[in-house]
Parts: sequence; structure tokens; C-alpha cells
Amino acid sequence: MNSSVLKSVALKSGATVCGVAAASAFDVHAPEKHRPGDLLPGARSVVVVGGAQPREGDWAATSPWVMQSMGTTERIQSVGRRLAQYIESELGYYALYVPPGTASGDTPFLSFMLAAQLAGLGSKSLAGPVLNREHGFMYWSAVITTAPLDADGPESAAACPAPPCREMWEREGTTPCLKICPASAGGCLSGKLENGRAVQTYYDAARCNTRVHTHWVGGFQKVLEETLNEPDRDKRKMLLYGDFFTRSLWAITYSSTNIAQCFECMRVCPAAHGRKEMR
Repeated sequence: MNSSVLKSVALKSGATVCGVAAASAFDVHAPEKHRPGDLLPGARSVVVVGGAQPREGDWAATSPWVMQSMGTTERIQSVGRRLAQYIESELGYYALYVPPGTASGDTPFLSFMLAAQLAGLGSKSLAGPVLNREHGFMYWSAVITTAPLDADGPESAAACPAPPCREMWEREGTTPCLKICPASAGGCLSGKLENGRAVQTYYDAARCNTRVHTHWVGGFQKVLEETLNEPDRDKRKMLLYGDFFTRSLWAITYSSTNIAQCFECMRVCPAAHGRKEMR
């Protein structure tokens, strides 16, 4: 089934890109219980949309709290819900919008990063996130459906490393993301390029998690536990009304699904932004 009309609906609804992956393609890469057929019996296709990425002004803002508080991820989720409704009402096939949460732990219902790659919308970067060739860093949403849509398939060439990164590697033996957060100096990333391609990568997910999710559920729970165990009334009040706890509540409630507070690797990534000269 041709997916051109569905992609047009996605773009008009606010997506920047849209692609289709075959549900069977996940069998090779995704663990059991986290494949399309595990969530929707009879699944044949996965429609993936990307967008709601930070704007150039967000990257240029002098305050890091701007990036923390902007909360744009829910915008692309609304496009996913819109597509699920369209597939069922107009095409007559089952459609399941995949929520961004988890059933337990940190493992998502379905990997959006894997879905984006299988749908031909991007490739994994040295820093970890999937990068789109034209738009760089994006947020993703997915819809599993029983509709037999034509699959796009993965890209043949990776978007990372970008040409400026390859040039920097030849000069300095590093890239912008590896330099801003080097594992050898307490950061999260390391890697190696050969002939312009990444042949070795390292990502410390546990260390990154403590920085990316600073003002989020884990931080909220930690301060709450410390407050409950604090016998001094004035110290309890300081913990509850202090900046850290206040920002954690702000991130969880107002910023909705915006759980990331560290964007340093993406901020310096040439593939993620800076492709167009701004003034």
C-alpha cells in the first residue's frame, strides 16, 4: 500500500519528516516484548515521524534553562496520535500510537531510535542520538499498524560524522561532540574515525543519565527522600523550597515530557544545527 497520502497528512500535521518501517525488520534488532507485533497483534508496518527539534534560537540562548523548559517533545507526539486516528478512520486498519513512556525500568515500549533508523529517517551518531541528514537532532513518535504500507528501509550512508567533523578529526584527532564531553576527562563519549567513518564508539549511559535527567523523576525522588529523613524543620523547608526541587517540579509538570537537561553534545554538532546561516 502506497504511503504518500499518509506522509502528506503527517507533514501537514506538523511533522518535519515521515517514514515507514516494516514491522518484521524489528525482529532482528529489538528484544522480545519490544517489537511491533508484541504491542499490536498482526502488525505489518511502523509509521515514524520526526520533528519538534530545537530551533537555532534555542541553541544560541545564553541561559541553559531555556532549553530545559521549552518542552517541545509533546508536539511530535500529537502528530503520532493524529496519524493513528487517520489510519483507522480513513484506511480501516488497526493503528496503535506508541507512548513515549516505559512499562518498567528504562526500556521503552518500542525504541524510537531504532524505528527512525529502520524507516530511513536517520542514523545513529557518535553522541548516541539518531541524526537526520537534513535536520539533525529531532524528537520522534511512532504508530504501529496492521496496514501493509510500503517500507522505506534504512539509509545506505550515515549522517554522522558530518563533513566538518571529519575535517576536525584529521586536524585534532577528535570531533565536536567527543571534545565537549570526553570520557577520558569524566565525560560520556569517546570514539575513533577511520577514512571518514566511525569505527569505534563508546557511550557511558549511566554517567550521561545522571546529567541528562538531573531535574527529573530521579532527582525529585532523591530530594523527597532526603526531606522525609531530615529532622531539622528549617532544613526540610530549604530542601522543599530550594531551587533544585523547584526546577525538578517545573520540569516534570510544566515541561511535560522534556526530560533532558544536558544538550552539550547536540549543541556543538554540525549535523544537528548550523546548516543555514542565521543573523
